[in-house]
Amino acid sequence: MCLTESIQYSGAYASMGIDNSSRLDRFSNNFRVEVVRLNEDDMEFDMIVIDAAIANSFRRILIAEIPTMAIEKVLIANKTSIIQDEVLAHRLGLVPIRVDPRLFDYLSENDQPNEKNTIVSKLHVQCKRGSPRITGDKNI
Repeated sequence: MCLTESIQYSGAYASMGIDNSSRLDRFSNNFRVEVVRLNEDDMEFDMIVIDAAIANSFRRILIAEIPTMAIEKVLIANKTSIIQDEVLAHRLGLVPIRVDPRLFDYLSENDQPNEKNTIVSKLHVQCKRGSPRITGDKNI
């Protein structure tokens, strides 16, 4: 059964004799998690008989709690494109960084950046008029 939408009001179908209220005991009896794939670095699983809103809540919890690394501070120099610096910095922050976060320490407010808690990189890109706008570079 694939449930992809939610009913906001539990009494929506009461006139038809359907009890659509949320009950923990009914949820815990029906809800299942099936692990599809599990290895050292990742896990794929299916949540079965779950409301889309609750599945989204689990997704948001996982995003917030699983350690990841992202670009936080961007210094832009010599940029001539029309995109605003803030928009470019925000978009760079959305690019996933493929490193193992277990190899790094968390950077707290009082810590100084060092090789144990920070990644520093430089990006130098040009797009000249008339040149191809698509790159085949595997490093990007």
